Amino acid sequence: MNDMPHPALLPAGLYDLLPPEAEIEAEVTARLMGVLAAHGYERVKPPLVEFEETLLVGAGAAMAADTFRTMDPISHRMIGVRADMTPQVARIAATRLASRPRPLRLSYAGQVLRVRGSQMRPERQVGQAGAELIGAAGPAADVEAIAVAGEALVAVAVPHLSVDLTLPTLVPAIAEAYGIAGDRLAGLRAALDRKDAAAVAIEKFNGVELNGRTINVNEARPRPERSGGGGGRGGGGGYGGGRGQRREPRW
Repeated sequence: MNDMPHPALLPAGLYDLLPPEAEIEAEVTARLMGVLAAHGYERVKPPLVEFEETLLVGAGAAMAADTFRTMDPISHRMIGVRADMTPQVARIAATRLASRPRPLRLSYAGQVLRVRGSQMRPERQVGQAGAELIGAAGPAADVEAIAVAGEALVAVAVPHLSVDLTLPTLVPAIAEAYGIAGDRLAGLRAALDRKDAAAVAIEKFNGVELNGRTINVNEARPRPERSGGGGGRGGGGGYGGGRGQRREPRW
């Protein structure tokens, strides 16, 4: 019995990109980066692997569970393969480019690797491209981020655009207003990073007092099946459910 895998067999979620898809991906990336460059966004290229303590701090902490980690045989320190390029660009802006005048416009494109995919997107290695506007505040910065992202996506023929806005000061303001701190605040941030609406509701509102009453929020679960009754009908049911400001369109 031969237990050797077929030479074309790859780990789950990893694929060879063949013609013409590989050329299409390269062309799409070039168009995106061309639009960003035309608007003054300078490209940076962070390494594929970084030390764990710098890769998984701040915004990078949300990607810890999705990050491949191993021991560096040279430094004997833990290193991680990037699962998201955004924290790397933030590190570059705060360290290598700390003396550059603000606002700082940076762009990036590359491959990221994650421990697991999702049901909607089972791929574990994906291409990522994006831009960071660092140190700019006010509505004009929001308008620039939206307009540049829209122009870049139109350039690659993406229809029916929608925009998610992330305001860095929003979570601290909500947490202070509702008295959320410690582990609950960490849980809220992680849920927001995952865009998990149910977990956000639990972390934000569970146990909060409103008009003298305590709010209890639980995750909805299907009701257990019940045996059928008279008339041969069955029972059952379920439920249905850098520095300063930073703007970051990503694709």
